[in-house]
Amino acid sequence: MRYRIGAVLMCAVFLSCGNQVYGAVADYEAVVKNAEKQDKTLQTFETEDGSGKTVKVAACGETLYVTAKTAGIFQAPSETGEQTASLVLGDQVQRTGVCDNGWSKVSYQQGDDKINGYMQNQTLSDDIQIEPADDEVEIKTDSSILDFPGRKDGEIVGEVLELDEVKRTGIVNDVWSRIEFVNDQGGTQTGYIPTSSLDLPETELTASIDEELDAGTLHKSSGEGVFADALEAGVTIKEENGVQIGTPVAASSDASLKPLGTFRITHYCPCSICCGPWANGITSTGVTATTNHTIAVDPSQIPYGSQVVINGQVYVAEDCGGAIKTNCIDIYVASHAEGESKGVYYTDVYLIQ
Repeated sequence: MRYRIGAVLMCAVFLSCGNQVYGAVADYEAVVKNAEKQDKTLQTFETEDGSGKTVKVAACGETLYVTAKTAGIFQAPSETGEQTASLVLGDQVQRTGVCDNGWSKVSYQQGDDKINGYMQNQTLSDDIQIEPADDEVEIKTDSSILDFPGRKDGEIVGEVLELDEVKRTGIVNDVWSRIEFVNDQGGTQTGYIPTSSLDLPETELTASIDEELDAGTLHKSSGEGVFADALEAGVTIKEENGVQIGTPVAASSDASLKPLGTFRITHYCPCSICCGPWANGITSTGVTATTNHTIAVDPSQIPYGSQVVINGQVYVAEDCGGAIKTNCIDIYVASHAEGESKGVYYTDVYLIQ
C-alpha cells in the first residue's frame, strides 16, 4: 500500500554520551514523530522482509557513510534476503527510506552501476567517516596495523616499526590514520594505525589522543592484585564523565563454578582508540557498558548474559568485538589510562552455573 503525501524528510539525529556527540541515523519512529512535530506530510509504503513479514517504509533523503568494517546491501530489509553488494568503512550511500524494523532503503554507486537495496541502520552514520589524505609519513613508535580503526573490533593485519615510511591515505576523526603497507604476500594493503604513532607536526596532533596515554601499544602486566578491592555487595552504578561506573562484586563463596580454561584478558574503554571514533557506550546487546560489570566475549564460546568470574570478581557477558576470539575476554574500564595500567595478562576464568 502506498500513501503519496508531499515532502521527503531529512533523517539525521545525534546521540550524546558525556561530552562527546556521535552521529547516528534516525529510525522509523523518529522520522514519523519528526514529521508529526513539524506538521509535515510523509510518503510511506510497505514491502516484505524476505520471510513473508510486512515492513513499513517512510521516505527520506540524505547521504550516509558506512561505519562498520564491512556491511552488506540486501534485496530485502532482512539478512534472509540475497546480498547484492558488500561495502566497507567509509563508503558513501544515499538513503531514500527508513524501515520500521531497523533497516534503511539505500542506493550505492558502484562504478557505472547503481545498486539499490537495504542496509542495517546500525552500520550507517551521517558523519563523514574518513577524510582523504595523501602524504608520506614517518613512523614515530612501533604499532600494530589493524583492519578497522578500533582495538575492540580491529584485527591485526601487519605492523610498522619506528622510522618506517608509509603512505597515509585517510584520517579518521584525527585519532586514526589509514595507511598503505606491503603485506606478507608482497602486495599493497590498507590498514589503520593510531595517528599518535606518526611523526607529524604538533598542529596535526593536537586533536588526537594524548600521547601520555601511549595509545599505540598495550603493555604486558602480571594482572596480580587488579581486583583486590572487590566488594561483597550488589552492584551500584554512578556516572562520571559520561561513563557508567559500577561497584565490583566478588564471587560468592558457595557459588557453583564451571572452569572455562585460561583466557587472555585485555581492557577497553569508550575512547576512540579502543572502540572506534563513533562509539557511544552502547554494547552489542543494546545495554550501556558499565565498569566492573561489562565484558566483551566471543558469544559462540560464552553466551550473552553469562556471569563469569575473573580473579574472584563477577562480570557479565554483554559485548563482543571483531578482535575478541576464542579464549579472549575484554574487560570494560573507565579510561584509556586505566586500561593501559591493567595491561594484558592470562588467567583462569569460571562460569557461574
